[in-house]
Amino acid sequence: LINQTMMFHPMHLHGHTFGLVAGGVRKDTVIVRPMQTLEVDLDANNPGQWALHCHNILHAEAGMMTTLSYRS
Repeated sequence: LINQTMMFHPMHLHGHTFGLVAGGVRKDTVIVRPMQTLEVDLDANNPGQWALHCHNILHAEAGMMTTLSYRS
């Protein structure tokens, strides 16, 4: 996750949890600080189409939303 803005972005992934490669507990939402890059470790064990978006609704409505899609 790469934040190239000066805003905080609480990024949320539906249908999965992930861990930060740098360590810590598994979660489904992580705050990506301004100008920060976070590497996540995701187990792709729940095939389908899943939303990945900024939990700040104004940001999501402005287009900060995508779909993670894969099949088994």
